[in-house]
Amino acid sequence: MHLVVCSSKDTASMNVMNNLLTMLDFEKKRIGEYEFYDGGEIGVLLISESLIYADHLDDKLRKLGLNFEEILFASRHSSKDQRKVLTVHVSGNVGSADYGGKPCSLAKPSPITMKNYVLALIKRMKDLPEFEFTLEVTHHGPSEIRTPSAFYEIGSTENEWKNERAGEIVAKSIIEAVRDERRNWHVAIGVGGTHYAPRQTEIIKTTTFTFGHNFAKYHFPHLNEEIVRKAIEISEASYVVIDEKSVTSSVKSLINKVADEMKIDVLKSKFVKREFKIEG
Repeated sequence: MHLVVCSSKDTASMNVMNNLLTMLDFEKKRIGEYEFYDGGEIGVLLISESLIYADHLDDKLRKLGLNFEEILFASRHSSKDQRKVLTVHVSGNVGSADYGGKPCSLAKPSPITMKNYVLALIKRMKDLPEFEFTLEVTHHGPSEIRTPSAFYEIGSTENEWKNERAGEIVAKSIIEAVRDERRNWHVAIGVGGTHYAPRQTEIIKTTTFTFGHNFAKYHFPHLNEEIVRKAIEISEASYVVIDEKSVTSSVKSLINKVADEMKIDVLKSKFVKREFKIEG
């Protein structure tokens, strides 16, 4: 089962949930304290807390007898610039834990579903021309999630969170993503760039690469061998893709050292964009 987790405190989350419930047949159940809609291959779980504070949710649910292979957090995205965006990213904290989770702790990513979601989403975004799609780098909680997961978000203000067309497109793309049987994508972690990871965004849209964790330039002071190694391991990555225009020499040395030890390749973003384009 692919479990979509929604929060009653989150307008965008409820928007996506309401659309999912109209698109598929669900049986409403109670799982401990949680409202659960069982759709077989897809389940929807409603929680009362903010999604960023849902640490150990997967362990709690398994103890209650619920079995699932991944978690898709349907969430709002907030930003000061009030951009109209649909985003996806993995959760975790590279440094301090200001918004959920623990410091220097990373949730396990779901890079294949993220990739399939992006491809499903961008096909539909012609019907939502005022919005743009972007990846985000790893940030906020929950970090204590051992099941593959990611955040699927609508941003960035109340108007966008309750936009019914946006909720419909995200819900349809989630359904298509989990049903998509393509699994042969190249998985990488990304290093460099800004919070919205423009080069990684272009790569996930147009090449055979997808990403687990992504680290922005503002993460560099907190990067060390342990966290880079952990990101590669839990992303199940075979590559590190660097934004060559922003990676410093010290970070490049760190990445190369860990990659050599783990026997994986370090590639420049411009090389990936040129050599791994999706055919057709």
